[in-house]
Amino acid sequence: MKIRQIEIFRAVMAGGSTTAGAVTLGLSQSAVSRQLTQLEEELGFELFERSNGRLLPRPEAFALMDEVGELASLVARLKRYTEDLRAGTVGQRFLKVAVPHSFIATVMPEVIETYLAERHDASVELIGGHYDAIEQMVLARVADLGFVSLPPRNKGFEAREIVRSESVCIMPAGHSLAERPNLTPRDLSGHHLIMLGRQRPARLAFERQLRRAGVFPIVRIEVHSVEATCGLVARGLGVAVVPELIAGLYRHLPIAQRPFSPCIHGAYGIVTLKGAPMSRSAEAFTEILKTRLEAQAST
Repeated sequence: MKIRQIEIFRAVMAGGSTTAGAVTLGLSQSAVSRQLTQLEEELGFELFERSNGRLLPRPEAFALMDEVGELASLVARLKRYTEDLRAGTVGQRFLKVAVPHSFIATVMPEVIETYLAERHDASVELIGGHYDAIEQMVLARVADLGFVSLPPRNKGFEAREIVRSESVCIMPAGHSLAERPNLTPRDLSGHHLIMLGRQRPARLAFERQLRRAGVFPIVRIEVHSVEATCGLVARGLGVAVVPELIAGLYRHLPIAQRPFSPCIHGAYGIVTLKGAPMSRSAEAFTEILKTRLEAQAST
């Protein structure tokens, strides 16, 4: 699968036809059709049904579209990074930080304000994503440092723990579970669950706990950010188990939270490339973020 094929696939899906995709990319319609055919041959299955000169996306095309979106964004960021290198704006005073979406409008404004207040000639690029995407950004040097759940999946990082978190169960305000002071896996039986972070260690630990308790979860929604989870719970769409550290950022929503045990969450921290020491700017930023999150965890 080539990057160009992915770009063409996305353009066709967005435009609804090979003609529209060709216009978007400045290519001929025949070139676009040829690249799509080659992509399908390499994948070993058809992405589109051809009918009377029209392309009708199959379910596989929509599934693939969900995945290639992040890859395309990563490629775009890589292109911007090379432009930054050419312009000389990449260095100790230009810091690229990747954090969960949950932090973008909550934790980071205060952290960046503090950081920049002492560094009038510094600049920051803030990038949001789920933990796996953040790891990939750091590996690709799109970000200088990333905040993730520890341990990271990839072994090519230096990891520094900066905060820990207990687990809480969140539910809509007024939910029957809110009447209990503490919750366990057995208490979740019969309730609709919103599951977070497929294949992440906390998710796997949670699923093991449910099995041990003989609970067969009713799962209608899966998400990849605590921010989205809290929003869904606030709409009455289910209950979820999330890290207390991040759930605390959304106390303004109509949700309740109760301690959940055994704890399935733990350490969170900063990852950087192994063998690439942090700059003084990155060290300072990490300390400011650590102070902010420790204060959040203690409230």
